[in-house]
Amino acid sequence: MFKVTVQELGDARVFRCQGRIVIGDAYSTLRNAVLSQTHARMLVLDLAQVDRIDAGGLGVLLDVRAWARSGGIVFKLMNVTKKVEEILELTHLQPVFEFCSVRDLFCLLHRAASVPSWSADQSNRADESDRCNCSVKWPEAVPAVQANPLTAAAS
Repeated sequence: MFKVTVQELGDARVFRCQGRIVIGDAYSTLRNAVLSQTHARMLVLDLAQVDRIDAGGLGVLLDVRAWARSGGIVFKLMNVTKKVEEILELTHLQPVFEFCSVRDLFCLLHRAASVPSWSADQSNRADESDRCNCSVKWPEAVPAVQANPLTAAAS
């Protein structure tokens, strides 16, 4: 049995897929879940719990990728399992897809917490900052114990 859970992160959607993307209900379940997100600017499929995909499942991924691109929506795969990665390599489809790293997901979380949602009156074309290539600046670490300036000057 195939299940999809959608998580909203600002104007991005993360689809947590579980099970096998193989012939049967999985195709329509995945396709309907993705196509219902018309106001998102970024779609990320988390495939960490997908243990198998067949040719039809690859076709669904290609279809939703094409749909997203036609609407100016960024589409990425994340946490691709070894078995799914092997299928993508064997079919020479790996270069067709963009991949989202864990660092990129943290970027999405940061952006969702700090940036208001994208409004419909703005252009829906994704710019470079929305391609998960942002860098989060972390504050510099401060030592827990600082040297006493009086004893440091005496030595």
